[in-house]
Amino acid sequence: MARTCVVTGKGTTAGNNVSHSHKKNRRIWKVNVITKKIFLEDENRWVRVKISTRALRTLRKKGLKVAIKDHGGDITAITPKKYVGITPKAQPVATA
Repeated sequence: MARTCVVTGKGTTAGNNVSHSHKKNRRIWKVNVITKKIFLEDENRWVRVKISTRALRTLRKKGLKVAIKDHGGDITAITPKKYVGITPKAQPVATA
């Protein structure tokens, strides 16, 4: 789905607008999803994710891996398939 949060899995919800006379009209509620670049320290690279603003607050507080784990997600959901199973190369340490 296009408008779905990667961390929480929240998506568009449908329901009714109910007037004072209890007349019901169908409507949808869209999740406030933004595209955000997040740095994965373990893999030493940037990843673009679609994340809800509520999940972004959790992410800033706990970190990406903990936030995804708390919501029952998997980190491989945001990792492109060509990177799954590949360990990042160690960065050379400058000594002077």
